[in-house]
Amino acid sequence: MSVAYDEAKRVVRAFRKPAFYEVATRCNLFCEGCYYFSDNFTPTKEVQDLAAWERFFAAEGERGVTMAYFVGAEPALEQDRLHAASQYFPHGNIGTNGTVRIDPAIPYRIGVSVWGVDAEVDASLRGGRTFGKAIRNYAGDPRAIILYTLTRSNLGDTRKLAEICRDNDLPLTFNMYSPTQTYLRKLQEGEGNDRSFFRISNAESNLCWDDESLGEVRSMIPRLMEEYPETIVYSEAYNDWATRSGPLYDIDPETGVARDCHSRMVGQMRYFRADMEPGDEKCGTSDAVCSECRMYSGGWSSKFEPRDEDLRDAAAFSAWLGMIATLGRIFLIESPAPAPAFAVNRPDLASSAPRPTA
Repeated sequence: MSVAYDEAKRVVRAFRKPAFYEVATRCNLFCEGCYYFSDNFTPTKEVQDLAAWERFFAAEGERGVTMAYFVGAEPALEQDRLHAASQYFPHGNIGTNGTVRIDPAIPYRIGVSVWGVDAEVDASLRGGRTFGKAIRNYAGDPRAIILYTLTRSNLGDTRKLAEICRDNDLPLTFNMYSPTQTYLRKLQEGEGNDRSFFRISNAESNLCWDDESLGEVRSMIPRLMEEYPETIVYSEAYNDWATRSGPLYDIDPETGVARDCHSRMVGQMRYFRADMEPGDEKCGTSDAVCSECRMYSGGWSSKFEPRDEDLRDAAAFSAWLGMIATLGRIFLIESPAPAPAFAVNRPDLASSAPRPTA
C-alpha cells in the first residue's frame, strides 16, 4: 500500500498547477456533436508570431505551470507552437485526431482520438475516414495513447480496436461522448441535419447515453481489460463510476454547472485562447452539459482527491490508488530533456472549419 500511495503522490504532484492552451482554431474534421465548434463559437484572432508564443510559454513556465494541456480544434495543425511550448513545461498532453503526425521531437503525451474502426462508423461520426491514418501515424510511438470515444453507435468496434492497438504497440483507453449544449439544443428543437457537426443525429437516433447503453459499457469494459491486459489502460473502479446512472457531479440547480468537477477553471486552473488572452470557459470543454458529462478529462481530474466513498474502507482506498496510477499512465510519459524549439511548416490540410450551421 505504501508503494501505491507514494506513486499516487508522484502522479498528483505532476498536476499541481495545470493550464489549458488553445493553440489552434481550425480543424480538418467534422466530428458529430463537436466539443469545440459550438453555437456561440467566435473565432479568436490567433497570434501568428512564433516569438510571441515563445515569450508567452516562457512566462507560463515561470508562473510554475506543471501540466500543459494543448487543445483547440486540432493542435497538430500548429506544431511550431507545440515546439515553442516544449521548452518550458515538465509535462504536457496534446489532444489530436491523429490525421497529422506530431513531430517526434515534441516530448509530450499524445491522446489520439478515435471514434470508430469500421469505415462507415468512422466516417459517419467524424466526417471522413480517419482511423487507418491515425494508426499508421502513431503505431509504436511511445508518446501516443489511443483515446476511444465511446458512443451508443460504436460499441461494436471496441474489441476489434483493442486487437489492432495490441498489434500496433499502442495503449488504449476510453472516453465517453458527452453532449454539448449545442448538440442537445439541436436534438430538443428537432433541428435538421447539416453538412458539418450535426449530420446524422436526430431525436430517435443520437449519441446520448441511456441506462441500457451505460450498462452495456459497464459490463463490456472489464471483459476487454481481462482479454487485453497489456493494451488497455483503464480502471474497473473508474468504469463503474463513469457509467452510473444520472449526473456524476454535484450540479448547481441555478446554473446547471458542476460544483465538484476538477476540470473547472477555478483556483489555479487557467484557460488561454489562441490570442493568448485568458478565456472565460467554465471548464476545459466549456460547451459540455455538466449534468450529462462523462468526459474522461473532467472525470479523471475529479479523482485527484479521494471522496468519502473512496475512504469508506481499505478496499475502496486501494481502488482509488489504482485509479490514480491509471490516471498517470493515461496522461503522463517520462519525458527526456526538452528539445530546442524550432519552427515547422504548419500542415496545410484545410482552412478553418466553419461554425456549425444554425
